[in-house]
Amino acid sequence: MTRAAALGRKGAARLDSRIAAETLANALIAQSQGASLDQALTRSLKIAPKMSAEERRQVVQDLYGVNRHRARLSWHIEQAEGVVTAATLYSAWTAFVSQGMQWGEDSGIEDRALMKRIAGRQLYDRSMPEAVRLECPPTFEPLLREALGEIFDREMNAALEAPPVDLRVNVLKCTIADAVKRLHWEKIEAKPVAHSPWGLRCASGENISATRCFQDGYVEFQDEGSQLAAVLCDAQPGMQVMDFCAGTGGKTLALAATMQNKGHLIACDISEVRLARAKVRLKRGGAENAERIKLPAQDDKAMKRLYGKFDRVLVDAPCSGTGSWRRNPDVRWSSQAANLAELTALQSAILERAWRFVKAGGHMIYATCSLLPCENDQRVSAFLAAHANFELADARDLWSKLGRGDWMCGDEKVMRLSPARHRTDGFFAAVLRKVTIPA
Repeated sequence: MTRAAALGRKGAARLDSRIAAETLANALIAQSQGASLDQALTRSLKIAPKMSAEERRQVVQDLYGVNRHRARLSWHIEQAEGVVTAATLYSAWTAFVSQGMQWGEDSGIEDRALMKRIAGRQLYDRSMPEAVRLECPPTFEPLLREALGEIFDREMNAALEAPPVDLRVNVLKCTIADAVKRLHWEKIEAKPVAHSPWGLRCASGENISATRCFQDGYVEFQDEGSQLAAVLCDAQPGMQVMDFCAGTGGKTLALAATMQNKGHLIACDISEVRLARAKVRLKRGGAENAERIKLPAQDDKAMKRLYGKFDRVLVDAPCSGTGSWRRNPDVRWSSQAANLAELTALQSAILERAWRFVKAGGHMIYATCSLLPCENDQRVSAFLAAHANFELADARDLWSKLGRGDWMCGDEKVMRLSPARHRTDGFFAAVLRKVTIPA
């Protein structure tokens, strides 16, 4: 296996620009101080001297590479009698992808002694523990082995692959065919995805955000799994719909499109920053029936007046993100994501608050991008045990009524997607129907 093949990339990065190298090193330091991958990139690029577009792409690719192979890099560092830090992770990555190439003796970036001890090794080593080879953190390994069973190895390997670029076509502005043509004019080839009625898929690395098609709101970035969660909402024109954990508005946009801008759509979130970003996206996408509400710590009079008013309430809950590792490799190593006790308590608390907004006969759709039963099935079971006025609706029946073709989750009454089986992010969604209990 060549080094480039071991890294899962088309050719090894060269890291031949000192500015790019320093920017990557700064990003890794920012991550070690608690920044997310995106935050680290933003900070390091902001303070970096002017770089070419190719150098910027190089920094992005290599930062993702370090995060995607952190367990293997850490194992090699420890085998070489080093201590795992931002600096040694950088040096180890440089040793693998650059064949140990160095700049000047005064660069102060690499640990040359460590690089020399690593030189000549392959990133994949047969003596590695399986969990290291599969980049599965110790916190999640037993839980994922139990959840995935015999397909654990297959799913973890799929989670190591760089994901394709999935787009949701904004049917408020154009058809699927129109979007394909517009992207083709800009030298981007896109093909329909397997299950989402609005999805297109492009090759990894395509710079979609630079296209007019994206800038004019004809397409939005959204993994097919996330699109399918919006499909299960079955938000029809004229309905009252709430996106309870709206974030920056990705699913809000999808819901506005299925509602054809008719009816009332509310995007709720606790973060003003996220809602501000949602405002920009909603405007670009032409979502005219959506309003944004910052959730108070507890429901006040204004929120209580909305109790029992909504046909659909979507709860895309905060979670560990185990289903999104291929797209967000840094989440594997997040201490916040690993705090499952806190996350599951938060998920239950969100469900306990959100159900009050559902009208009789309406649906609450609970979704996560997690593969773990403790965040998915167990949260649904606990909620249903505590609320006799809700029942689990069979998502297969809903899918059939929507005319979406074959149900992609076998005999399951819930939607359960994974990278290896469905070529989507890992995603879970359950439809909970509010029923009328006889007096």
